[in-house]
Amino acid sequence: MESPFPKHPVRLYAIDSLRFLAAFSVVIYHYTFRGYYADTLNPVAYPALGSVSKYGYLGVNLFFMISGYVILMSAYKKSLWQFFVSRITRLYPAYWVACTLTFLVVWFCAPAKNTAGWSYYYDVSIPKYIVNLTMLQSFIGVVNVDGVYWTLGVELSFYLLISFLIFYKLFDYLVPILSGWLVVTAAMGPASTNHFILLLFPKYSPFFIAGMLFYLLHTKYATPWKLYPLLGISFLLATRSIVYESGEYSQYFKQDFSPLVCLALLTSFYVVFWLIARGWLTLAAYSWLALAGTLTYPLYLLHHNIGFILFYRLGNSLNKYLLLVFLVGFMFSSAYLIHALVEKKFSQALGKNLSRRLNAIPRV
Repeated sequence: MESPFPKHPVRLYAIDSLRFLAAFSVVIYHYTFRGYYADTLNPVAYPALGSVSKYGYLGVNLFFMISGYVILMSAYKKSLWQFFVSRITRLYPAYWVACTLTFLVVWFCAPAKNTAGWSYYYDVSIPKYIVNLTMLQSFIGVVNVDGVYWTLGVELSFYLLISFLIFYKLFDYLVPILSGWLVVTAAMGPASTNHFILLLFPKYSPFFIAGMLFYLLHTKYATPWKLYPLLGISFLLATRSIVYESGEYSQYFKQDFSPLVCLALLTSFYVVFWLIARGWLTLAAYSWLALAGTLTYPLYLLHHNIGFILFYRLGNSLNKYLLLVFLVGFMFSSAYLIHALVEKKFSQALGKNLSRRLNAIPRV
């Protein structure tokens, strides 16, 4: 390692803006395209918007790049216990509330099974809900209570890899480690069914690796000539993944997903991250973006199943564009309430309680 991470990372409002953009694009993609064209989730069609918003699914890939950048930054100089506590307190309070609300809305308000408007996404039960509260359902084959929770399994796999870095004190070897991960990703491919997929997730790993590399570039961890070739390889592997994914989506939705459009969006992700890494894009004058960034997680957790049930219940009562504006506003308002009433009030208390209990465990 040629240069250490900064001791006190500065909040990057540009990253908050990317979080907001990613979450908003996923919400609009779900509401104006995905729900109507698959799984009978949404009876309301938005053909004028859908031709553009259908590419909003790439907001998930952008989220993974952000995660690679931010999680590596947050893991610096943390013990394994501290990293564990920070992730628990960041993820679980909002998740527990969102999961409970989603379960209750689906249980009481979803269309009856085998009737118009019902979807397998609404096939919930109390045992499934209880398992979902652990956030580990993807690893033990239990159905997600909400359609977007699949990404949490990928995130947890990434956190496990970061935990290995912390436990074995491998931060001095990040360049060769990321190089090796790129080699494994290239060999496995996005369609791999190898058992390692749960840990190394080759379909999405190029995005996490890119985020980590951009953070290393930002912190001058290594000379640029060591990082740029790896970024180039990550871009090629990310391109392979999105081309493969666009083919999957074209087949699933019976709609054309242009690989060129996907590549243009991917390129824009890399360009923006490069500007951030070089310090040329900070948006430091827009501190309100911090709030926008903090709302994205509860917004993401809430919007899917609950939103589609509201579309089903209200779709025939309101103008569809007014309904869209109302639902997006409702989801943002609900996300703010979870942030203000749950995350801000209970996350810190949960963190202190966990730290106290973990510190009481005898170290061997």
